[in-house]
Amino acid sequence: MKQNTIIVLLIMSIIASCKVSSPIQKSYTVSEVQQWYNKDSSANCVLYRGSDAQAHHFLSQFINNWVFLTIKKNELLITDERPYGVDSVAKLGYYYVDPNNHFAKVREY
Repeated sequence: MKQNTIIVLLIMSIIASCKVSSPIQKSYTVSEVQQWYNKDSSANCVLYRGSDAQAHHFLSQFINNWVFLTIKKNELLITDERPYGVDSVAKLGYYYVDPNNHFAKVREY
């Protein structure tokens, strides 16, 4: 019985630590993303992940870390807007964009 209690507590602490360590997505401005993109030579692509009612969502790689970028809808117009699906495991995004050219579509994912 004591061993079962220890196992349950261990599992609960692992789950709690995963929830605490998950990053909160910050909302960026268009100019912040453009400055970061221009400053970092390793950031050669930004992937458009879709849009919801409040924001447009993007994904890029900064050195060895993946960065989730969120830009409020009132700051950026996306002409080829597609739905943002958080639960989608099949696809990371729809297409690559160029932040320096009004986030215009560059190529398909």
